[in-house]
This record gives sequence, C-alpha cells and structure tokens, in this order.
Amino acid sequence: RVLDPMTGGGTCRDVCDELGIECYSFDLRENQDANDWSSYRGIGHFDFVWLHPPYWRQIVYNEDQRCLSNAPSLATFARRLRGVFRKCLSVLTEDGKIAVLMGNYSHHGRFVPLVHFTMKAALDEGLWPACTDIVRLQYHNTSSKKVYRSSFIPGVHDTCMVFERQR
Repeated sequence: RVLDPMTGGGTCRDVCDELGIECYSFDLRENQDANDWSSYRGIGHFDFVWLHPPYWRQIVYNEDQRCLSNAPSLATFARRLRGVFRKCLSVLTEDGKIAVLMGNYSHHGRFVPLVHFTMKAALDEGLWPACTDIVRLQYHNTSSKKVYRSSFIPGVHDTCMVFERQR
C-alpha cells in the first residue's frame, strides 16, 4: 500500500494505478492537511509513503496558511515538515519506507538548502536514510531560460531521499 498525502497533480496515484498498487492519496486542496492528525485517522498502514512537498517559497501554490509554501520562515517550514514526517511514521509499517522529493533553490540571491533541511527534519523524527540519494535531473526548467546579471550556477536537479525507521 502506498500513501501520497500531498497529491498535487496525482502522478503517484497514476503510477500506482498503472502498476496495480493500492494507493491512498489526499491533498490540502481537498481540505485534508498532511500535517493534521485527523487526515490519518482510519486509513490503515502503508508500506511506502511518497512525499513531494512544496519547495518552501519557490512556488506559492495558494493562500492557505497550512500549505508549506506559505510558511513564514525556513524554520517554520522545517518544523511543519517534521510534523508531516511524524504523522506519516504513525501509519508506516515496521519495514516501510518514506521517499521525499526535494530541491534546493535560490531566493533573492541567497541559496536555500532545502535538501539539507529535509534530511535534518527526517533524522530528527527518527528516520534514517535507506539508500543513497537519488538525483532526478530537470529539463527545461525556468532557470535555464533566464539571463542573469552575475555568475550563476543553475539548479538542474531534485533529490529523492528514501528513509526508514532508525534501528
């Protein structure tokens, strides 16, 4: 069983459907918050949790203050992400895995190491890396089309981190 508590466009559900894997998904747009205990009541346990949270302020998805993209600070973003991990752990089977896709970016000229903050949040909640990070290259992102006034190293990848319970 797969849980996707930040459904977004529904890619995880679509892949599970194609592979014949049971998937339970929900999203804040349906008023089910990944950081609210009530969203996890009665849904059972899962072997795999897929998380693709907002990359903090990189894209603000809506006006809902519960959305991670609206967190007023990086510290608040990390605290809320820890809450999501905590809730996902509560429905994860003993040998289950949690995968998180996260990317770094620059905000007003300052690098924002979200992959680092995600790893720290996971470790702080009792998770441990289950394997090496998986790098997903991005093609045709907006930064590759821009012209910059100064030296710039574009971010051209996301990082998928897979976690399991610390033993």
